[in-house]
Amino acid sequence: MGPQNGNLIVPQGVLNRVSPLYPKTVAVTGGQAVWNPERTNFAPRMGAAYRVKNQTVLRGGYGIYTETIGRYARVQGGGPFQLTETFVNEFRNNQPQFAFPNPYPSGSGNVPSQSVFGFPLGTRNGMIHQFNATVEHQWKDIGFRLSYVGSRSRGLNYNIQINKPQPSLTPFTAARRPYPQFVNASLARSNGRSTYNALAVEAQRKFGRGLTFQGHWTWSSNLHDWLNLQNPYAPLFWNRDNFIARHRVSLNTAYELPFGKGRSYLASAPGAVNSIVGGWTLYYLSYFQTGSFFSPSYSGADPSNTNSFGGIPDRIANGNLPPGQRTIDRWFDTNAFATPQPGRFGNSGLNVLEGPGLHVHHISLSKMFHITERFQLQYMLGISNLLNHPNFHFPDANISVPGAGVIGATYGGGDTYNLEKAASRRMDMKLRLIF
Repeated sequence: MGPQNGNLIVPQGVLNRVSPLYPKTVAVTGGQAVWNPERTNFAPRMGAAYRVKNQTVLRGGYGIYTETIGRYARVQGGGPFQLTETFVNEFRNNQPQFAFPNPYPSGSGNVPSQSVFGFPLGTRNGMIHQFNATVEHQWKDIGFRLSYVGSRSRGLNYNIQINKPQPSLTPFTAARRPYPQFVNASLARSNGRSTYNALAVEAQRKFGRGLTFQGHWTWSSNLHDWLNLQNPYAPLFWNRDNFIARHRVSLNTAYELPFGKGRSYLASAPGAVNSIVGGWTLYYLSYFQTGSFFSPSYSGADPSNTNSFGGIPDRIANGNLPPGQRTIDRWFDTNAFATPQPGRFGNSGLNVLEGPGLHVHHISLSKMFHITERFQLQYMLGISNLLNHPNFHFPDANISVPGAGVIGATYGGGDTYNLEKAASRRMDMKLRLIF
């Protein structure tokens, strides 16, 4: 679609293939309908390391990556090449209007209005700049790592609905649309931005007698300015990402049990005994995480008079309850949000509410049985969510319905094997033949 005049553009050579049933209210013209990919992407990457002294090293890196739009993201799959015609049969004078041998008489069908998609012919890939700086230090037998990790993504591509009238107090009519000949009109833009900052601290120690411990804490922030697109006339606003949590801690411990050949106990046990009690390793993994973020919403009303029913509400207070007041029956303050005032969209940002955190522990026990020089058999017993601690989904965020702010589900089902969001306690045993 040409956004300047609302004409539908198809390749010049296929103009004669446009269906005669296509709505006459839409002007179809020949022209370039395939975007030109960018061929000048240059993405250098570099890194450096400097040893301050034997126990301390400084590291840093910088790299540019290009956004992947996708080969099928802007393929023309609709418009004049596909058309739906609807026929509704009726009985008149006890006779069906449509009947064989001519079930679909000319002019009796209804062709709905169309939706179109436009994009710049000179498509550009967004540039993703990633950089980090790290200090690594060894103190006695403990290794420490302090890192800053950042990312700046610019010129990102996104699609926005442009066939909405200006929000106002005037009731919606199709004639108020910028392109009244269409139902929906989406346009691809390439001015999206994302900003990521994180501070990470890691410590690792290998104790004697086969015990290794590793801990990792990340404090992060991820912002995008292309998430809230309900008002195509508004500037782009920065909003939180809904996947990244503010704080995240992971702990990982491996312990070689001290039994059997080469270990502290039963080192001289007979072969049969050693094959049973020796060579076992215990692994312990745990995650702690503050909640990721989610958005409030409303439904059932079109206060902006743009044919946009539901969306982001007005925010009249913070909405996040103090951690000690959050319960599964009232996770956030629903009174902090309201249906927008007539004539405009809601003023709340996206992902302004913090969801439930994560608290989960996993443990496993494994051993390798040497059958022959070539064949080995690995046995593993694993217990996920060892403490059977419930990890909750987001609450219902729609303030227009009963139950807003109430959490109705825990992770389960398909989340069972997700180590970070395990369902109820589960025990698994596995055997694997290696050769």
